[in-house]
Order: sequence, then C-alpha cells, then structure tokens
Amino acid sequence: MSRQIQVRTSKFYQHQGCIEHTPIYDLAAYEQKQKKQKFAKFRKKLLESFSFCICVLLTFSMLYLGE
Repeated sequence: MSRQIQVRTSKFYQHQGCIEHTPIYDLAAYEQKQKKQKFAKFRKKLLESFSFCICVLLTFSMLYLGE
C-alpha cells in the first residue's frame, strides 16, 4: 500500500518522551477493525443496560407486588 496515514504529535508531547503512533498501512483493514470494536462496545453496553433493567424490574416487583 502506497497510502500511509500517520498521526503526528505536537512539540509539547515530543519533549515529554511520547512516541508517535504506528502508521496505518492498510486503511480498509483498520476501518474494519474499528467497526468490529465499535459493535462489540455497543453489544456490551446493551447487555449491561438490559441486565440493569431486569434487576430493577425484579426488585420493584418483589417489593411492591410480593404481598
């Protein structure tokens, strides 16, 4: 791949001893990886919110309907 994307750091960070990011050689593979990571994060948040709603529902049903 002749196309290369590289993130540059500012002079402030270069004095701090920070290393520049690794260049991206395959943009299509990078975007596909980002898409997979974004979907995995969305799935995790969806599962956490669903389990929270179930816990709230069960708690209130036991407190107020379990007479």
